[in-house]
Amino acid sequence: MSDAQHATGRQSAQQEAGEAAQAESGKAEQQQPQPADAAAAAAGGGNDNSRKRARVFDLGSMLAATSATAASRASEAAQRRMLEEAEKKAAAGEDFEEAAAGKAGTSGRSIAVAARSADSAYNSLAATDEDDDDDFLPMLPPGFRPDESVIVKDEAEKARMVAAEAGDDGEDDEYEGYQGDGIPTTALIPAACEAKIVHGVKPISSLAFDHQGQRIVTGGQDYAVNIYDFQKMDATLRPDRQLTPCESHVIHTLAFNANGESLAIGAGNAQIRLLDRKGSQWAETVRGDQYLVDLAYTKGHTAAVNCIVWNPLVKTEFLSASDDGSLRLWSMDDFKVITKCINQHQKVIKTKNANGKRAQPQTCAYSPDGKLIVAGCDDGSIQAWKHAKMFVNTSYLVRKAHSAPVTCVVVAPDGKKILSRALDDTLKLWSLTDNKAPVLMKGDLECGFKGTDCGFSPRGEMVYTGTSAPSSDVEGKLIFLNAETFEPVYQIVYPGVSCIRIAWHARLNQICVGLSDGTVRVYYDQTLSHAGIMGCVTKPKKRQRQNEVLREELILSPLTLHMFQPRGDNPDEQEVTEWRIRKYLRMRDNQKRPNFRKPADMPLDDKSCGGRVKSSGGTLHSFVAQQLGKERNKDFLADTDVRASILRHAEAAEADPQFIAPAYKKNQPVPIFQEKSTAPEEEEDDEELEPVYKMPRGQFSS
Repeated sequence: MSDAQHATGRQSAQQEAGEAAQAESGKAEQQQPQPADAAAAAAGGGNDNSRKRARVFDLGSMLAATSATAASRASEAAQRRMLEEAEKKAAAGEDFEEAAAGKAGTSGRSIAVAARSADSAYNSLAATDEDDDDDFLPMLPPGFRPDESVIVKDEAEKARMVAAEAGDDGEDDEYEGYQGDGIPTTALIPAACEAKIVHGVKPISSLAFDHQGQRIVTGGQDYAVNIYDFQKMDATLRPDRQLTPCESHVIHTLAFNANGESLAIGAGNAQIRLLDRKGSQWAETVRGDQYLVDLAYTKGHTAAVNCIVWNPLVKTEFLSASDDGSLRLWSMDDFKVITKCINQHQKVIKTKNANGKRAQPQTCAYSPDGKLIVAGCDDGSIQAWKHAKMFVNTSYLVRKAHSAPVTCVVVAPDGKKILSRALDDTLKLWSLTDNKAPVLMKGDLECGFKGTDCGFSPRGEMVYTGTSAPSSDVEGKLIFLNAETFEPVYQIVYPGVSCIRIAWHARLNQICVGLSDGTVRVYYDQTLSHAGIMGCVTKPKKRQRQNEVLREELILSPLTLHMFQPRGDNPDEQEVTEWRIRKYLRMRDNQKRPNFRKPADMPLDDKSCGGRVKSSGGTLHSFVAQQLGKERNKDFLADTDVRASILRHAEAAEADPQFIAPAYKKNQPVPIFQEKSTAPEEEEDDEELEPVYKMPRGQFSS
């Protein structure tokens, strides 16, 4: 059979299917009743649309026509597939004619089967259409086969299929022996990539993520706070803002509230600073009175603030721990606009040691539901209170939890356990139902810094902590342990550097680590993590433009000002007169003069008044100087012999003649002095020179 015969057969089949469809549609149009008004309007040829009615369609005939069209299309598709397969077999050397004949018979049978299936589907649809109109489903095309690749199968069957494709029997499974559903715990740690951020040269003492994952804040022992905004940062990883909010105090703690609008800073001073998203300070807490013994009567802290945490449910409430021996609850609702200060705490919690004296809380934490407050003190105790109106008695107390000050406490995500880290080189896990002994303990974890962190992974299957030491001989480590057995799972080593601060952001799935060399390491995984630092390391560096200084010199020409321009038609007003220029100069002089003039000083009523002292005699120094001057000039003033006073300096003048001797060198080379000094004669008063009012009356009358 040739290609021409195949094409002819295909065209004849298409023509027959088209004629059948037209015949069916013609019958449907004949059976459809024509409205009387529409027929009359068509006969009359009028354009009155008001008498037209909606056209009524016969659904049965339309479905029959659709089924016929589907059958014709199915036959065409079967013939097309038959031709393609026949051509492939002919190319392979098989008998082309036999393959074509066999396929022709098969195609005829497939067309008949497709037609019967379409008719049966139509009949079943027509039978159920009267009962339920909502169960209408489109019919499937003939020869439809579902895609098995998207069908969810049983887990065992999927495992067998994967093993069969890999070519092994599944005995040497890569993840065999790990706990869980065959997935290793190390695969959950986002530590595939590392980014290095340089904060300074001194150790990192605090760091914090905001809850949205848009920025990170670092604070160090160099008194500086750096704000890194991931949306603005490029591959240079430079901070968006650098601040020194607490002057010359070490930054101990940083914390964002629930919505990331406020940043709380605790440092060596007793006041907590609150910054907005831009890094500007908008509030601070009041400083307490350090001379009051009872801490309940002081309005604020009186010593360094060690830790600050925000309530996980209330975005305006935060808790602070201080060296003054108290925990204080603050609320931003108490902020006063006039003083720009939170004038008083809401509640105060006093921490005490075994002897009933003050215990300095070093760290504090909220439970995930916000109903429990936990604190770790310098005596090694862990104390917890229920978040209620009164904080008199503890609800959970472990007096000898550690043998050294506690550096960090964290409540587990389930709210039933507490993880603690201390300077005694141990990490312990406590149950809130038993305070006798720890559930798990891990020792030999060097801890040399006060703020060494610990915590849980976002899903709670691991715990992490860092090792630190004051000397560079001991290498720092970031250690991950199994939360149920405390067995080591993974670690990152820092040679010669201590690991102090650690933060694992659950939303970004990125880990931020603060080291003692002033750097911050951010770890992420390209498959497990998203956003955050990942968008910064690939962002191109911004081109640094040179600072261009433009200097504009203002040339002022008074005659071009508006006040000197001609006005009106009067020729006198159009001229620039001397009076106008002087008026302008007077105006300039008045502008240069200060608006406020200091009033004259009031006279002194006493020797010292109003912060001022008299020029002489007002102080001890001036009085002594005045007396010494008078004592020294007493002999000179008492000496009435002028000649003797002059001859007193004769020897010195003769030895070093400077002024007087050169003047008399020509006229009087040998000085001549009076041989004898006599007392001055008493001068008689000249009556002519006396004033008139002193003259006698008789003399004045004459």
